Amino acid sequence: MIAISVPALSLIDFETALASVSQKFTAWEIVAEGKHYLPDIEKEFVDATSSFDIDFSVHAPLSDINIGSLNPRARELSVQEICETLQAAGRMDIDLCTIHPGFYGPLGMLDKPAVSKMTRESLAVIEEVAQDNAVRVALENMPNMGMIMMGRSPAELLPLLDGLDIGICLDIGHANTAGTIDDFLRHKDRVINVHIHDNLGDRDAHLPIGEGNIDFKKVLLGLSGYEGRYVIEARNLTDGAISRDRLQSLLSTL
Repeated sequence: MIAISVPALSLIDFETALASVSQKFTAWEIVAEGKHYLPDIEKEFVDATSSFDIDFSVHAPLSDINIGSLNPRARELSVQEICETLQAAGRMDIDLCTIHPGFYGPLGMLDKPAVSKMTRESLAVIEEVAQDNAVRVALENMPNMGMIMMGRSPAELLPLLDGLDIGICLDIGHANTAGTIDDFLRHKDRVINVHIHDNLGDRDAHLPIGEGNIDFKKVLLGLSGYEGRYVIEARNLTDGAISRDRLQSLLSTL
């Protein structure tokens, strides 16, 4: 299944965004912030989606969220935002939620093991809420954007998941910036969601497929057996449709 995710859509009302998405895609990963924060749009979602045949997943809130923060008040609020999203997703019959790991703030840079510990504790809380609401959670690998990022490689990401019923959201574009695509493909059995976009390896550019240097045919072969969603993360729906057509063409050759 090929889905779309466009963070900029969160700036417009849900029903208008839904109408636009439905013209090009049959699956949508909602970015649950701005005007699309799930607890705020539950009633609208039920009313609006009854007229559309679209499959939904969700990306938990991103902005100002750090589940590994060494500020306990900031961490508690971050976990609360994600848990409220999971609870709403369960009520809305959305079965998959992608989340980000923590990151190293100024204090965290001085005590990285503590940030990892706080992230794991937060993930344990998130796991329990997800299970209570029948929502699967996927932890996303991060791009190589300086030293603040966690989870850029399997060596960084997998210890956060040890003993937890949480899968991986493999972000191909992020992995390309960190040079870890092949490393993550060795753990494809843990992958329950895939984000797809292209870049040149130097930054997280979110280009359409084919406009960067990622060998997507090799990636798709490496994901052989994967039966989940391929979520195209695009800057707009036009770019998303370009990637959709190119991805469909690649999948047809496998």
